[in-house]
Amino acid sequence: MLVEEPLADHFRGFAAVVERDGGSTYPVICRAVADDDNLLSLLAGAPLPQRRPLLLLAAVHFLLLSGVEHPLAAFYDTVGVVRSIPRGSRPRGDVAAAFADFCHLHRTELERLIATRSTQTNEVGRCSALLPGLCRIASEYEWQEPLSLLDLGTSAGLNLLFDDYAYTYRAAEGRAIRTAGAADSAVALECSVRDDLTYLPELRSPVMAERVGLDLSPVDPFSDDDALWLLACQWPDNPARFERLRAALANVRAAAHPPRLERGDMLTDLTRVAASIPGRGPLVVFHSWVAAYLSEEEQRSLTEQVAGLDALRPVHHLYCESPFETPGLPTPPSPVPREGPDLATTLVHIGPGGRAAVRLADTHPHGYWIRWWDHS
Repeated sequence: MLVEEPLADHFRGFAAVVERDGGSTYPVICRAVADDDNLLSLLAGAPLPQRRPLLLLAAVHFLLLSGVEHPLAAFYDTVGVVRSIPRGSRPRGDVAAAFADFCHLHRTELERLIATRSTQTNEVGRCSALLPGLCRIASEYEWQEPLSLLDLGTSAGLNLLFDDYAYTYRAAEGRAIRTAGAADSAVALECSVRDDLTYLPELRSPVMAERVGLDLSPVDPFSDDDALWLLACQWPDNPARFERLRAALANVRAAAHPPRLERGDMLTDLTRVAASIPGRGPLVVFHSWVAAYLSEEEQRSLTEQVAGLDALRPVHHLYCESPFETPGLPTPPSPVPREGPDLATTLVHIGPGGRAAVRLADTHPHGYWIRWWDHS
């Protein structure tokens, strides 16, 4: 939420999130930054919605990926991938100290990046939730109606090409699997299914009409500089996720019909962009981990605006967001009791005609697992 909490608390919180997901490099760095006012001041030039740990971390990562030499590079597996350095043992030394030294030496370049860039996390892993969500919608039309897809906060538009990817959904225990998508794709998504695999809807690629993305600062996947910034927003000790994003960027560059990306605000430009999508068939407005950058009032406005698009065609609102971060969205409560705030990432569907929101699933923020709730 857009509350000016102390930056130090943001860094400590981000360290805990990354650590919970298996990251080891950023937690050490973030906890050190939280105690260093000089490093925290690097973010002073960023607008409030972007004054977050990932912006500083991405700026440093970007310079290293661009070829800047410094001992910090040895701690970043992703830099080794780009420089074709065989992955070896972790270097000895203090990664936080190396990070602080890098920031001191390159403060001017970092301040320029922080003032002009915004965080971009085009996480194609979230397609493991998008695909069954779209299948659930397509089944309402008996798979006969082509769907148009409008992705808000689209970044480079990679999720718009969800049907170019290979999917494997695995039972949490046992060897049972379900596959979908393009089996020979270089972008392979693995997702663990909590509970029964049969709860998932029928998985096949829906017939698609138009694909459009809307973003304040869309990333041009054909620009080497933009693509490198997108990669820099990845974590440096997860080379598999990093390589998957590189493959998705290569895929969009090779696409016969790349998706159309529009620059604009998801609130003030939504109606205009939606009206530019031809046809009167079903339109799916999708967003994932972007509504958290809106205030609670703006989140309510977004829901109302999407519903208002229903006057000209059937509009389905599909989103994958954290209820804790998006209290203004009409996310139904969890089907299982929770102690404390609802920290899950939820896949929610609001159908045409003022239908009530349905909590289809809970899912990992990067799509590593899914728990499907909707058994209708």
